Amino acid sequence: MSPPLPVGVSTSFGGSPARDATFVQELASCAESLGYESLWVPEHIVFFDDYESRYPYNESGLLDLAADPGLFDPFLSLTVAAVATSRLKLGTSVLLIGERNPLITAREAATLDQISGGRFLLGVGVGWSQEEYVAVGVPWERRGERCDEYIGAMKALWTTARSSFHGEFCAFDDVISYPKPVQQPHLPVLVGGNTAPALRRAARWGDGWYGWNLTIDALQPTVDRLVELLAAAGRSRDGFVVQVGVSHDGGTDELDDYVGTCARLGLDRVVLALPLSRRSFVSRLEQEASRLGLSS
Repeated sequence: MSPPLPVGVSTSFGGSPARDATFVQELASCAESLGYESLWVPEHIVFFDDYESRYPYNESGLLDLAADPGLFDPFLSLTVAAVATSRLKLGTSVLLIGERNPLITAREAATLDQISGGRFLLGVGVGWSQEEYVAVGVPWERRGERCDEYIGAMKALWTTARSSFHGEFCAFDDVISYPKPVQQPHLPVLVGGNTAPALRRAARWGDGWYGWNLTIDALQPTVDRLVELLAAAGRSRDGFVVQVGVSHDGGTDELDDYVGTCARLGLDRVVLALPLSRRSFVSRLEQEASRLGLSS
């Protein structure tokens, strides 16, 4: 039995000596050989022992952290994965573009798309941690509008030989920005988040939407709302990527129901966030691949 839609896997690298560059290569190669369609990595630039900000993707509102958390830079992690694979798509889950200069981000993304031969998918988000914005020196206020602009600025850089953009947070004239992405007209920008502003941002500015940890009951109304917002923006689901990620610790029946519901709703991809240790990642990836009917 084949899976009803492509299945990706999400995990983090860095943070401990075992989760090194060799592990990136081993895991990416294993995932590709087992039939996973894509590999996704998260981003945070810095962490804190205590947060006033609420983590939005679980009921507790708290981010579960190791003693000294850390992540490899997502572009570098995915570059290592790219050179170890040939078919596996590579994505950010998600890149916090408001905390980054958009000209630098556009070049890094285009470089990774070139190195991977057009396999890069840029998942972007506003982020939830006010503490992180403060630490990197970017205003927390109007962060949504800043991210909207940055998406437009990057697309201008990817699609024009001499690029100009004029916005409130970013402005440049006649810059020469290379390389350009392999994918045309540009690499896909998938806007992450479950909130009403995130859905509006995806419908207006994105090439797709990336939801996270939605309950099975929330899938239908969320997709329906997204379709409404696309129509209001003069767009349709034609060519617009709709995908969700979900944390999965077990429960085969539950996962089967979730993936089946996503397929019935016409989603384009499901991304599984799995607890993958250096010692047992092969058996865990094999187990889920077998259950979902993946094949190389």
